[in-house]
Amino acid sequence: MNTTLQIILIVSTILFCIFILVVTRKKKLSFKYTLLWLIFGVITLLLAIAPAIVINFSNLIHIEEPTNALFLIYIFLIIIIIFYISIAFSKLFEKVTKLIQENAILRYKIENLEEELKKENKNENN
Repeated sequence: MNTTLQIILIVSTILFCIFILVVTRKKKLSFKYTLLWLIFGVITLLLAIAPAIVINFSNLIHIEEPTNALFLIYIFLIIIIIFYISIAFSKLFEKVTKLIQENAILRYKIENLEEELKKENKNENN
């Protein structure tokens, strides 16, 4: 792996991890997603510091350029992250749907109770 690429990866990964921690501190990112992104950062840092891992992996799967193997690893990690976020999104969508349904039921009950109260008040006045 090219030394320039290594330096760029190390610096950008450290900056990325600092950014994730700052965003988490401002409560804009939940803890479980912070862990996910920090794990991604640690893997990137590990691969940048120890390029032999990437070189051995590229030799193992018969990719000539270790940089291409590195991109393959990143694509795989990003697919995992997207899948994980899709699961979380699906759970949130189900919760929102349930809350909307419960809200509609409660609104219906309140409207019925208000109508009953109006009828009772009319009957008492007559």
